[in-house]
Amino acid sequence: MPIAPIDVSPETESGYEEVRLQLRERFAAWSTASGAILAPDVGEELLHYKWGYLDRHLTRWTRSDLDAVFLEMYPAKMIVDDGELDQVLVEAATFVRFLADTGLLDPASEDPEVLYDHLEQIGPRFHLHMADAVRYSMGKRVLMEATARGVRLDDWEAMQDFIQAFNASPLAEREAVLGPPARPVPAKGGTGRFTPPGTPPRRKPSNRHRPRRR
Repeated sequence: MPIAPIDVSPETESGYEEVRLQLRERFAAWSTASGAILAPDVGEELLHYKWGYLDRHLTRWTRSDLDAVFLEMYPAKMIVDDGELDQVLVEAATFVRFLADTGLLDPASEDPEVLYDHLEQIGPRFHLHMADAVRYSMGKRVLMEATARGVRLDDWEAMQDFIQAFNASPLAEREAVLGPPARPVPAKGGTGRFTPPGTPPRRKPSNRHRPRRR
């Protein structure tokens, strides 16, 4: 039975969610067939930022796309344990390999081997940018302050209580946490949607299995 085509460049939020789930299912099938043990959401941060900030084409990837995601957007929005940073790039390479192996990688993409090599090359800069507080969004800075005070990111009520208390705190205390404005996250051609200031970033789960590179 032929595989149904995917709208790889959806225009609406609902369309994006449908494509994301389709790609997730296909990735799970590919992962099982390849013998790798992988979390089912590998690659979803790539899709999230590609659709939300770049050109909305979910299977067309270039080195500049990867730079925008991992050197600008991740540092601004994502909270990742230091020990997981290398794994983030390994997972990205695995997702690109999935697209290439299944024929989903758009012909206008750069060669997959070029993309794999580039992900390895940007590793040191990725570490530096993730540690550069100047790049953090206000939302990330507030949540990092909350976790530093013992609030878990998955404790919604406790986090909301912290944010309310933070917003009610003296200006000097808030400025001490927020610091200087974050560097802007780039967008291509003015397309895509933008996360409003203060939207909470996500924490990269730490209970992942390391994929085997073929």
